[in-house]
Amino acid sequence: MPAERQSLRNVHFALLTSDTTASVAYEPPEKLIGAVAARITPTSNTAQTYSDDGVSDVVNALSQITVEIDLDRLPLEARAKLCGHSYSAGQMVLKDDDEAPYVALGFMSQVTAGEYRLHWLLKGKFAEINEELNTATDTPAWRTNTLVGTFVRRDYDRQWQRIADTGAESSTADVETWFASVEPAAAAGAGD
Repeated sequence: MPAERQSLRNVHFALLTSDTTASVAYEPPEKLIGAVAARITPTSNTAQTYSDDGVSDVVNALSQITVEIDLDRLPLEARAKLCGHSYSAGQMVLKDDDEAPYVALGFMSQVTAGEYRLHWLLKGKFAEINEELNTATDTPAWRTNTLVGTFVRRDYDRQWQRIADTGAESSTADVETWFASVEPAAAAGAGD
């Protein structure tokens, strides 16, 4: 398999409105522009069992997933939604008891010419954004906005991420529908 291209685009988020063992629901996805970089770091805890003078079994348990995403711009309205702040008439108001909502985060990367890998991280919360500002100098300097979040599995089905390749044989994933909804559309005739 050839190496994958460096690519990141079409970052979306959707507020998670319900996650129970019976059902899951999201608001319609919203696009974030200016994707620069994304890092997904799953953390696993490992336990080993020893017998007969050696390791006889290894068990891994997923703990949490740290997600960092860099954007070249993050409008206040989107930041307010992601971090649980109020926003009105161009102003974001932060209070000490604001709580970030659970969200899904989606994006895509180009694997090869005309083929894409599509992602949805299904349930996570973003922390407050660190800001660093400096005076302007004779050499322009750019700063990105870094969102750092912790993602976990959903209660509904224990899933934490969904990934699809558009070029895979018999793949039904496509870029147009992937970002229309966090949950895939039901296949025709399903449940009949």
